[in-house]
Amino acid sequence: MLCDHCGKAKLKAQTKPYHYTECGLLGVFLRNVQWSECPACHARAATLPRAGQLHRYIAWRVVTKSTMLTGEEIVFLRKMLRKNQKQLAELLGLSQVVLNRWETGARNGHASANDSRIRFVYLTMRKDEYTRRMNPKVWEMLHRMFGKVDRKAEPIRLRIDPADCAPAEPASAEIGRFMESRGFSPILRSEHINS
Repeated sequence: MLCDHCGKAKLKAQTKPYHYTECGLLGVFLRNVQWSECPACHARAATLPRAGQLHRYIAWRVVTKSTMLTGEEIVFLRKMLRKNQKQLAELLGLSQVVLNRWETGARNGHASANDSRIRFVYLTMRKDEYTRRMNPKVWEMLHRMFGKVDRKAEPIRLRIDPADCAPAEPASAEIGRFMESRGFSPILRSEHINS
């Protein structure tokens, strides 16, 4: 099959992980995905199974990571909420200019309180297979967890097999394990926080 972009060369199937830059995050690589690349113009074509679920899984991993959100990650979460900058800025109680500076990196970082607010907005507005089982007791845990993220902003690095994106357990159990690994006492067990 000839390349759709240049029409000069035949696409060559690839076996290495697919660098999924189309999602807007530079650290996401997909395993076990069929993809090909044009040797002439380097255009790529990939077949992504369950792309919607893949994006929800990436968002879940971004929102529960232990370091501050990067600008690209804020943009990704905003797009997952289907909000423009003005709408998300209003939800966060900020000006659109400030949010734009965080997203573009023009402002060097954002406060941890704002980082938590972005995560809370995502988790409270997004209802999917990763967030729907949480109840009010989980929000207390999330507040404590996000208040302890490392002060540096590092891009998330993921190697994902899209076939393995189904949530294996309730979100609250995953959050509980994460909190225990960060030194919090297991005050709320998963049986108490599942809906």
